[in-house]
Amino acid sequence: MKRGWVLVTVFVSCALLVYIGILVNRGKSYDNNHSLAAIPSDLAVIVKAQSIGQLRNSLIEAVDFKKEIKQFSFIENGLKVLQSLDSVLTDDDVNAMELLNDLPLYFSLHAQGKERVSPLIMFEIPNRKKELSIERFINYLPEIGYEVTSRKYNSKSIFEITFQGDVFYGHINKGLLLLSSSNLLIESSIRQQQRDEKWTDNDEFKQIYKTIGSGSRLNVFVNFSQLPNVVKPLVAKLSKNKVTALKEQSYWAEIDVDIDQESILMNGFMSANNKGITSQLLRNSHAQRSHMHDVLPRNTRSYIALTLESGDELKRRIEHYHEVNEDGGDFDRKIKSVNNQFGFNPKDEFFNVLSGELALAYYDYNHLQADANGMLVLKLKSQSTGRELILEMLRKVQKQGSSSMVYKKYQPDNEVSYSIYKGFPDNLMSHFFEPLFPKVPQKYIGFYEDNIIMADASVLIEQFIYSNMLSKTLSKSRTHQSFLSNFSSRENLFMFCETAHLSTLLGSFFEPLLKDITDNQKEALSNFYGLGVQMSGTGDMIYTTGFLQYLPARESEPRTIWQSLLDSTVSHKPILVKNHYTKEREVLVQDDANNLYLLSNGGRVLWKKPLDSKVKGEIVQVDYYRNNKLQYLFNTRNSIFLLDRNGNNVANFPVKLPSKASNGMVVFDYDKNRKYRIFIACENRRVYLYDGQGNVINGWKFGKTDGTVTLPVQHFRSNGKDYIAFADDKRNYICDRKGNIRVKLKKQFVRNENSPYFIENKDNANDCLVTSDNNGLLSKIHLATGAVTQSDNFDIELDHALKVFTMNGEKHYLITENNRIICFNSKMKEVFDKEFDDEINLDVDLYQFSAQNTKFGVSEKNGGDIFLLNKDGKVYKGFPLKGNSRFSIGFLKSSASRFNLIVGGSENYIYNYQVE
Repeated sequence: MKRGWVLVTVFVSCALLVYIGILVNRGKSYDNNHSLAAIPSDLAVIVKAQSIGQLRNSLIEAVDFKKEIKQFSFIENGLKVLQSLDSVLTDDDVNAMELLNDLPLYFSLHAQGKERVSPLIMFEIPNRKKELSIERFINYLPEIGYEVTSRKYNSKSIFEITFQGDVFYGHINKGLLLLSSSNLLIESSIRQQQRDEKWTDNDEFKQIYKTIGSGSRLNVFVNFSQLPNVVKPLVAKLSKNKVTALKEQSYWAEIDVDIDQESILMNGFMSANNKGITSQLLRNSHAQRSHMHDVLPRNTRSYIALTLESGDELKRRIEHYHEVNEDGGDFDRKIKSVNNQFGFNPKDEFFNVLSGELALAYYDYNHLQADANGMLVLKLKSQSTGRELILEMLRKVQKQGSSSMVYKKYQPDNEVSYSIYKGFPDNLMSHFFEPLFPKVPQKYIGFYEDNIIMADASVLIEQFIYSNMLSKTLSKSRTHQSFLSNFSSRENLFMFCETAHLSTLLGSFFEPLLKDITDNQKEALSNFYGLGVQMSGTGDMIYTTGFLQYLPARESEPRTIWQSLLDSTVSHKPILVKNHYTKEREVLVQDDANNLYLLSNGGRVLWKKPLDSKVKGEIVQVDYYRNNKLQYLFNTRNSIFLLDRNGNNVANFPVKLPSKASNGMVVFDYDKNRKYRIFIACENRRVYLYDGQGNVINGWKFGKTDGTVTLPVQHFRSNGKDYIAFADDKRNYICDRKGNIRVKLKKQFVRNENSPYFIENKDNANDCLVTSDNNGLLSKIHLATGAVTQSDNFDIELDHALKVFTMNGEKHYLITENNRIICFNSKMKEVFDKEFDDEINLDVDLYQFSAQNTKFGVSEKNGGDIFLLNKDGKVYKGFPLKGNSRFSIGFLKSSASRFNLIVGGSENYIYNYQVE
């Protein structure tokens, strides 16, 4: 009996031990510290994510650009795979996504053959229990229509899943789940795991792995030795050889990726111990502050900027690059050949004048091929010395031929001229810069300040000069400066491309990828602003930052003839003024910093004069000396100014006012003999009369007004009599030329503050002044009797402005309200009624192109649009345009066939549009 109990006890104990062993095995945790080593060593790129759920949330759920990224098939296909994981359910309602959602994920790319790239996905499984759940799920798949088979490879199991023609291969072993569309990759991983040596023990990789940022949830590793193999299938046939150079730029790189709603930020390091041009230029270099953004034109779509300590340092590194790559002898032979042929050493003489800053930039001129849009800009140490040395080199080159070294003269306006020279022959500059840049433009050469500009199309040099003259550069672009704020202020190498122009600039290179890009994909790319990559040397490593910005609502660049930068926004309607030397027009304008500018008809700032306050009223050209030379007369709140065309004060001007001005001055030349009379009202309620020399005229006897005069004084002549008319906020005044009341109104009214006087029935017995009162009534003052008639023909707002004008020989009335313009004819019949979405300025400008062609200039207060209306109230073709002020229309050049429209623009620019 005892023996039986002993046997039972032993049996139960063994059973318990087995059961406990099973439970322990099921709960066994895996050590995943060496998971990366399971990925085949021929990998080119690895993406490491905290989990598939985190990756999906970062790319899809938490970003504003999910619609855009879905336009690209490789992303859309990946999302479909994730959706399919959600839809595959077991009988207990467990789906694949639930099983895999929280598992750390690795995604790698591998070249297979010359034209095929295959992905490998690897999940880290925390314990045996989770592993068993995944195995059960795979075994269940045949019950819901999947075909699952298994085979042995090197004593390990590989399962094959087939569904609707798609085939996936997988392997589970010791806490790792591997999946791929390539059976060979799974086999390679199994072999990799069975080896003792690990590619992750490579010194370069271990150094890079240590740079992973703490707290980073998404990391990218790049294996440069294998990178060309996965890039070649994306590259045009003729460009495949160039891709090979990628493997020499570095050994390994690690990038931490942070994705938020409107951007993707990438930070990390790459090793700098290889022999490629990137490593050779940046290893042990010191980051510098780049000035290329100050000179590259604002319409630059892509650029590569290199900044080193000096031109000598640049030369030393290029020489070392050739030595390391064992072609130094060939490089020296080319230099010697140039020296023998032309009599100068380009290596020593050229680099000696450089500062160490250079950039290759691309525009988007439609009439040029993409590869002809390149422009190489190099900064000189000394503007005068460097220019002369380069010109001397060009002279020696031109001695070999009979033609002049000057290709053309570029004249942006009548007062300045720049020479554009024929460039260096035989790809001379390519010897130095071709390892860094894809193509080195050098057919033409120009100079602007301390910059050398080389291009294969002279128009690009002209554009560079013109953009810098007008300060229309990247450093003045708020959008680009906001983009650059995501990078360090110091760097060695910076690369940028507007994403909307990726297909244009890189389409021929990445032909298989970008050749058949759809309109939807182009639109998706245009909703991003740009992609930038910054590199800075830090010993044997290169610190790298990348940034992709989503900016769909940015304002498109207005299509102007030119844009010129001011210190602040335009505050005063730009005025077209006459240049008495050339008889052409120039532009006079004030900004909100109270600076007054004169611009040439090419947009160049001729001078800038700070004033004490804003200009009140109009700026008038007068002939002060009566010698057919014109000056600019105007007033601010404190003084009357008279400036010559160089911006200098004339005679005893400025004249300080006895009290602060309450209106804009007005100039009358009664008898057209240039004996000017200047009327101005001040806050002391007096109206002053000055002569053309700025002296107060004592013969003006008018006393004080009852209130404050805010609109300019007006002069009318009818039936042989002169009338000086003005109004304050209490009554109207109509005087003779000495200040005596000429017309005593039989009934006073308060004139609307935005409505001046207009004369009707001039030189007739029933002549009168027409305006509107503060209640919106049309008011007429009969000059012969002083009688006042008022009518409520117009149903208008109290806040309005009235203008009276002649169109087609008939008097018309134009009433402007906050977002509406109404026009009536002389019979009070409505001509048009135009409403606007945004509030408009009440001061509408009339443009009388001919007796039958009247148009109306309208500007929004805050909306940023300007309108030109036809006489029937319809918006003229091509409008609205972008603009932030009232505008002027006229011919800047007498030879022009189209009108110029000058208006204040955004970001402190003034715009010149061309109007049919």
